[in-house]
Amino acid sequence: MVQFSFRPPNANYLGFEATPEGIITTACKAEALGFDAVLVNDHIIVDGSPRSAVWANTYDPLIALSFIAAHTTHIRLGTSVLIMPYRNPIATAKMLATLDRMSGGRLIAGVGVGWNEAEFQALGVPFQERGARTTEYLRLWQACWAPGAVSFEGRFFSFANMHINPKPLQQPHPPIWIGGSSPAALRRAAAFAQVWQPTPTPLAELIERQAYLRQACKKIGRQDVPETRMSFRVNFSAITGATTPVGAERPTGQGTPRQVAEDIRRYRHEAGLEAFQINFNGCHNLDQLMASMDCFMQEVKPLVEP
Repeated sequence: MVQFSFRPPNANYLGFEATPEGIITTACKAEALGFDAVLVNDHIIVDGSPRSAVWANTYDPLIALSFIAAHTTHIRLGTSVLIMPYRNPIATAKMLATLDRMSGGRLIAGVGVGWNEAEFQALGVPFQERGARTTEYLRLWQACWAPGAVSFEGRFFSFANMHINPKPLQQPHPPIWIGGSSPAALRRAAAFAQVWQPTPTPLAELIERQAYLRQACKKIGRQDVPETRMSFRVNFSAITGATTPVGAERPTGQGTPRQVAEDIRRYRHEAGLEAFQINFNGCHNLDQLMASMDCFMQEVKPLVEP
């Protein structure tokens, strides 16, 4: 069965204001409709550049997920992605373990290195160290989540025979999803991830990146290759009013339910994808987003799965 996760509007990226009511309402609807997970974004403090503007009102992902956990019963709860170098990794490991415990083992730890240099500067974290910090922090999370006392020796953190509890309910730890498509991100996915989650990627490029991931796994002796769950942008023209200029190629994921299903089937058959992160675009209000969720699960999903 193909799996579809959903991104609640925990930021203004859709073009309308993110609110607690919108986050909780859509997360509960996602559970009722049969999405397997909800995944939220992460930004803390951003500048006024065009790329950053949509993230100026972003609800904290871990607090948002805690509220979602309290309003749902079984849908999985994840970050897509938590910018790992922004936060103290020991404190974050404890918060994630607590969330996993209190949600009944539903946490997905999706992480990335980040891209907004101004945000790193404001937070006092060296931008050029983001890759090295992410790799070390992943090792540190695994150490903190392992049974018993914790000792760790790294470039940024070192300590011996310390105690951090609770441990996550999921063992050996919550699933780690790695975002990004750079060679470094793929090597990190090979070393740590259960799932590799790229942003929307053209099919041919995605297949090339998957080949690199398999090579990276082979190089370190890993037998199982992380599953790919690609973020997939969906814009139903009949709901949002989106149009394609005359003579232009229809954007992937935009159009009628049948066209969207055809796009997803192509990624299934040619790249072997059996899981997608669905990000609805073009919705100008919460009603359009809710209608898009209904349309996808009622009209697209049945066409994808045969």
